[in-house]
Amino acid sequence: MCYSVRGLLRKSNRDLEKCELKCFLDSDRKHLASVSTLRRVLIDELAKGHEVITIGDCDNFDYQTGCKGHDEEVKE
Repeated sequence: MCYSVRGLLRKSNRDLEKCELKCFLDSDRKHLASVSTLRRVLIDELAKGHEVITIGDCDNFDYQTGCKGHDEEVKE
């Protein structure tokens, strides 16, 4: 699952605080303290050329299109 960086930046501060702020972690794996911090992080992501950011861990993630999929183990 991923978020659109531009989509998040279009949201109001109130909407970001209510829903998204709890989903984002800083580099120390702690929740971001404020909406202004989240907005700075999102602007930094755009500066890196990232259009989408992952939620959680994904070992096959593309910052333009999101998760590229994963092989599923076949249980017999």
